Parts: sequence; structure tokens; C-alpha cells
Amino acid sequence: MANVVKHVKVNGFTEYLRAVQQYKDSSLHLFTLFTGSVNDDGKSWCPDCNDAHPVIEEALNDAPECSCFITVYIDRATWKDRENNFRKSQDLQLTSVPTLIKVGSEKRLVEAQCSKLSLVQMLLEDD
Repeated sequence: MANVVKHVKVNGFTEYLRAVQQYKDSSLHLFTLFTGSVNDDGKSWCPDCNDAHPVIEEALNDAPECSCFITVYIDRATWKDRENNFRKSQDLQLTSVPTLIKVGSEKRLVEAQCSKLSLVQMLLEDD
């Protein structure tokens, strides 16, 4: 991740809110990946998340300078609860993982879109 200034990893909704609050008013380009939590082998319970991970890591090499990339790990039990905060939040309204967003914009990739390098690169482009 040559150009990414900051890579923040958090678990759950509360830590996500805390991270966004910390970086949203900075001059950094702020991106968030919502993904399934990983086990001791580094694999997620979410197959699409496993497919997307290497693609996103590759695309981050060309992310704009002064970027912050927040990875939010969501455990399977939380995600399967239809009333979880990620789904209910008016700001997020997540419908699937993985979901990659540019915070403060409408830019969003979901599920298999996160495994397409050209789409991820477009989302990460400097406006």
C-alpha cells in the first residue's frame, strides 16, 4: 500500500463509528471496506470477502495519496442478524459483504464487484 497513509482495522459497528469520527474531518480520502471477520488461518466466513481481499490489496497500491483505508470486520452472527446496526444505519444501509465505500460520497461496490480490479481502482480514484 504505497500511497495509503493510514490503514485502520476495526471490529464491529462501534469501532467503525469511532474510526470515521476520528478521520472524517481530516484532509484524507476516506474509504471503508466492510468484510467478514477472519479465522486464525486468515480466511473469512464470507467467500466473496476472500475473493475480494487480494484484489483490493492490489488496488490500494494506486490509491490517492493522503488516503485512509478502514477495514471493518463483521462476525457472521452479527451479519446474519437482519436487525444489525450495519443494515439499519441510515448512513450505511449495507445489504451485503463485502462492501467498499468512499465515505462522504455515493460511491459503493458490493459483493462480486469488489473482486473486479478495474471497478475497485475507479472507486479509489482521486476526484
